[in-house]
Amino acid sequence: MTESITITLPKAMPTGDRILGASKRISEWLESLEKPFNIEKDELLLTRYEQNDKDYNYHYIINRSMKNPKEK
Repeated sequence: MTESITITLPKAMPTGDRILGASKRISEWLESLEKPFNIEKDELLLTRYEQNDKDYNYHYIINRSMKNPKEK
C-alpha cells in the first residue's frame, strides 16, 4: 500500500504561510503513520504539483527503506 498525502492550499495564501502550512501537515501526517517514518531509511517525495484558479495541490509519497544508511 502506498503511503501518500495530498495537501491543498489556497493561492491567496502568502508563500511563507503555504510553506509553513504544508510543513505542519506533513509533520502531523508522518507522526500519525502506523509504521513510523525512519529518516535514515525512508524517503519523502513530492511526486506531483498541480494548480488551478484557486488552489495549489502538492502530492507526496513515502518510499520505505530506500536509502542506504551508509550513504551520506
